[in-house]
Parts: sequence; C-alpha cells; structure tokens
Amino acid sequence: MKRTIIFLVAIIIFIYISIYLYNQLLGAIPLLLLSILFFYLAYRERKKGKKKAEIPVN
Repeated sequence: MKRTIIFLVAIIIFIYISIYLYNQLLGAIPLLLLSILFFYLAYRERKKGKKKAEIPVN
C-alpha cells in the first residue's frame, strides 16, 4: 500500500514537471525520462520472470 501511494505521488509530480517543461518548449525531456522509466520497469519484470524459470521443480 505504501509503495502504491509513493508511486502515485511520483506520477503526480512528474505530470506537473512535464507541464512546466512543455510550457518552456522542452517537451522531449519528460518523454525521455518516461521511456527510461518504462524500460526499467520492463527489465525488472523480465528479470523477475527469469528467476521463476530457474527454480527447479521437484
């Protein structure tokens, strides 16, 4: 629950920063940061899936 709240607060802060940067004509920066975040989340999920596959089934 605590992790979800922190994630939601981070998204809200990111939205406000994105709006500010778009108004300053720097709209590519939030998109770059968002793509890095999605890459990290996908990598973490894939790594989690590999650990499950490596556990031997008796």
